[in-house]
Amino acid sequence: MKREDSIRKEILMQLYALRPFTASPERIQRDASKAGYDYTVAEVKRELSFLNDQGLVIEIGDPGVTARLYRIHAQGITHYEQNL
Repeated sequence: MKREDSIRKEILMQLYALRPFTASPERIQRDASKAGYDYTVAEVKRELSFLNDQGLVIEIGDPGVTARLYRIHAQGITHYEQNL
């Protein structure tokens, strides 16, 4: 499995466990680090963008706030349950 695939799988797993709540890229990276992975925040952000483009996660941003939060989309839940 490629590194990018591993990061995407970890992101979906974390967001699936948190649903319907949100998580920041920094929190996802920190939790992955606790699990023994060495992903960087930049890698997590890049793969979150990819998953967002695929319709598996939703980016949530409030006007005037720079922090971006993500939650798993219904398609992401189905993908996680059927494939991971």
